[in-house]
Order: sequence, then C-alpha cells, then structure tokens
Amino acid sequence: MSEVKEVSLKLLQTWTGGEKITIEKVASGLAVIVWDPLKRRCACTHFFARDEKKIEEKLSELISLLGVDNSQISRLRVKVVGGADVAGLQIGKKLAVMLFNVVKRMNLPVGGYDIGGNITRNVTFDPVTGKCVINYLIGSSKEI
Repeated sequence: MSEVKEVSLKLLQTWTGGEKITIEKVASGLAVIVWDPLKRRCACTHFFARDEKKIEEKLSELISLLGVDNSQISRLRVKVVGGADVAGLQIGKKLAVMLFNVVKRMNLPVGGYDIGGNITRNVTFDPVTGKCVINYLIGSSKEI
C-alpha cells in the first residue's frame, strides 16, 4: 500500500497535481483552486494581486498547468477562499470582487467559495473527491 502524499502551500506559491493539498494561513489574500473533476487534478495558488489583469494572468496560468483548452473550461470548477478584512482596510473584499469579475469574464464555473469575514483560515482540498474543507484558526470548520 502506497503512502498518500499531502502537499502544503503558502502565500505566493502555486501547485498542480492530484494529491490532497492544504493551503495555509489564508487571510486578505485568496486561495484559488481550479479543479478538473474528470482528471481528478487541480491547480491552485495562494496569492495577492492589485488589478484584474494580474488575476486573469494567474487564472490563465492555473488553467494552462492543468492542460485544459478553452473548449474544456466548462468542466472545471473554481473554489475560492479568503478575502478577509484582517486589517480593517477592506483589501480582501476588493480583491475578491476583482477575482469574481475575472472568473465571470473567463466563463469559469464556481464550485464553492468562502470569502470575507475577518478570520484567517487554512483550506484542505482533495482533487480526487472534490471535498474542500475550510478550517478557521478560531477552531471551527466548514465544507464548501
């Protein structure tokens, strides 16, 4: 029996594969998971951007890493976590609004999200099952 590999991702990192992943300490930045349920793989990142052009570049990079062309976009699912207002400046909210503008423009189907609030969280995603669990650093959790 082979050991199940689990990957941990931090701010400004990007990863692609079929292993279970944990994205750590998501606050005002965003964790974005682009999941291909057919191939049971995902491409994900934990990033921060100040404009929609950079966000679109990052989403295009994730889609490219999955090897998906424009005709296959509709089978993907995007999960988004973060955008917290941890400093009282609403930076996370602005980032989340920009991200969803880009997601809509790119016709990417949203498969779940947990944005806003004021609590840092960790995200665990299993690309085999599509299960995405948010663990808030105050002790509670939920699935999206």
